[in-house]
Amino acid sequence: EEEEEEEGDDEGWITPSNLKQAQQDTGHCDTAPVGVQVGCVTTDFAMQNVLLQMGLHVLAVNGMLIRQARSYILRCHGCFKTTSDMTKVFCPHCGNKTLKKVAVSVSDDGSLHMHFSRNPKVLNPRGLRYPLPAPKGGKHANNPHLVEDQPFPQQRLSRKARQKTNVFDPDYIAGISPFAESDIYSRAANLQIRDAALGAGRRRLNPNAVTKKFVKRR
Repeated sequence: EEEEEEEGDDEGWITPSNLKQAQQDTGHCDTAPVGVQVGCVTTDFAMQNVLLQMGLHVLAVNGMLIRQARSYILRCHGCFKTTSDMTKVFCPHCGNKTLKKVAVSVSDDGSLHMHFSRNPKVLNPRGLRYPLPAPKGGKHANNPHLVEDQPFPQQRLSRKARQKTNVFDPDYIAGISPFAESDIYSRAANLQIRDAALGAGRRRLNPNAVTKKFVKRR
């Protein structure tokens, strides 16, 4: 009886002799398809997914190869509507910021199946415990993005900073002149708002100086 049990265990083990047969039975075989002359070899599943979406042939050296590219949609967990526009941040139906990425697959009959995650941390309520700060006005306000069509300030430079680089201004004074004024007291200068195209705005005196990364806020 012990010899029969050992023989039965040997049949279930995967050994180098029956590895190819086991891979063919499970559908994971590294044999190249017929008629393919060029293929991309990678063991990274994310790269395999991208290559399949590009329409390229994918090969694997260890037999682990995905057969179907994974596609995603956005699903609102408030009104349960879906959208295929992955650039959306707010739900186009209810307008809330409740869109979550969900993997989908299309069956042979054309029906769409959504694959939900069992991880409870997908819908993380972090950041919803405390109330939102009061909205602030002004041309340099920094308010949270709550709705899709929310107006935001343009964060433009001050008039003095714009005149510094406007050579056609009648009051223009060259920067090398000792009478040239620098914009260092305006709200835009304190926020370090500068126009990179014009070279205006406030700059640090020493760009190699060490900046403070961790500053205690009051």
